[in-house]
Amino acid sequence: MLINTMEKSEIVVAIIAVVVVAFFLLNFLTPYGYMPMMGYGGYPMGGYNPMMGYSDERYYPPGCCQGPAEFSSNGEKIYFTGINEKGERIPFTGGPQWLVMHGGSCVNCHGRDGRGGLVPMMCNEKAPDIRYSALTEEEMSDEEIRIAITKGEHDNETLDWCMPRWQMSDEDLNDIIAYLKELG
Repeated sequence: MLINTMEKSEIVVAIIAVVVVAFFLLNFLTPYGYMPMMGYGGYPMGGYNPMMGYSDERYYPPGCCQGPAEFSSNGEKIYFTGINEKGERIPFTGGPQWLVMHGGSCVNCHGRDGRGGLVPMMCNEKAPDIRYSALTEEEMSDEEIRIAITKGEHDNETLDWCMPRWQMSDEDLNDIIAYLKELG
């Protein structure tokens, strides 16, 4: 039996409708696809979002393992969230596009322990070990660490484009360096 042109177009429309509905159901109503209403700055307004974190101010960037529920210092909070204890997101320039679009912090590339070793998504080089002990083995002073974090430079060379240039206050910068010392 031949299907006329009108019936073919109706079948195509029905197939597209089924695909759209299935996509919606799988991505927005399942526990791992559930995306709560997002507030200012991309923070969840309620509930748990596996990509973004919890509504009780614990925020972890996409692709990151969960960190502590409470932070022992401003530096630790910045390291894990990219947000200081005043609730201000640390602005930056550069970095991979996913960081620009979704936000993030040191932990996304350098890991929970600061040892790095992995090539972050959309980057060309392995993230280095940024524990204070590793940086000082390379004979980096605190001032050189500040310059690497804020200007993306070390030994008069530009660091890989994937390293964001964090625009943080002196207080936040001192706190993040203090936290790197805690990492080892």
